[in-house]
Amino acid sequence: MKDQTLPEVQLYSIGAGEAERAAPLLTAEAVSYLKNGDAFGMALAEENEVRAAACVRFAPEDDTALEIISLYTAPAFRRRGLGGTLLAELLELCMAETDGSLRQVTAVFLPGTEGVEALLAGAGFLIAPDAQTVSWRFPVSALAESSLLRLPAPLPHGCTLRTVHEVSDYTLRRLVWELRQHGIDDLGAAEMRRSMQDAGYMLLDAEDRPRACALFSASGSGAYLSQFFTAGKNPAAALSVLQGAGRALLAQLPPDALVEVPTVTASSARLVRKLLPVGQAVQLLRAVLDLTVP
Repeated sequence: MKDQTLPEVQLYSIGAGEAERAAPLLTAEAVSYLKNGDAFGMALAEENEVRAAACVRFAPEDDTALEIISLYTAPAFRRRGLGGTLLAELLELCMAETDGSLRQVTAVFLPGTEGVEALLAGAGFLIAPDAQTVSWRFPVSALAESSLLRLPAPLPHGCTLRTVHEVSDYTLRRLVWELRQHGIDDLGAAEMRRSMQDAGYMLLDAEDRPRACALFSASGSGAYLSQFFTAGKNPAAALSVLQGAGRALLAQLPPDALVEVPTVTASSARLVRKLLPVGQAVQLLRAVLDLTVP
């Protein structure tokens, strides 16, 4: 599937041992996934220089759907088809690994990300605004004066607040189970353990059942909300975990670090506007490649 107009290129797999070396061409999220064996990647080299890299993972609980975590070509070598060649080879490998059962590839990215939209469109992806997902961004210093940290947040009766660092693996597995009962399957217990453990909070009831969580993961020099949940949409539970996480981020990150909070429902967007600092809201784009269409 290589573009025959290109000079000869070499393709290399990126495993856990190579993740750090490929870091300049991958996102921090991709490096984390690769190092922990949750994704796989490929690098493209030309004239003995790595010029493009990609990272993908199978969707949780669905090995027929692939998610592009990172896809990047060094700026000096763009518009030459290198990214498209890398993507085509990676998809061909994934198709072979799944015995042809791969049916869909998706990518979610910010509008204006240089080269990504044109590359994916050229590869046959259909691109449209993600109707549900909005990314809210603000500097961590803005949390200090936010409504989130000024409001009183008494814990619901019989509940305790714990960081991810403080809870057992069994408790994390119970949280995963609880999330799946509500149709949420974003993170597994191992990924939760690799989040910012002292900035991720869980609310446990008297029987140690998870009633709410707000988990943050590192992103470059900042952080993003990687999991948020409340059982029964309890406002007091939501406020308690968000407040704990907010105070931890304020203490742990430099003032100019960016905090990113994605929202996928109108109710969560209203909660962000009510509690968190006014920040930039960006509608993300979703690209979908349907491999079942001839």
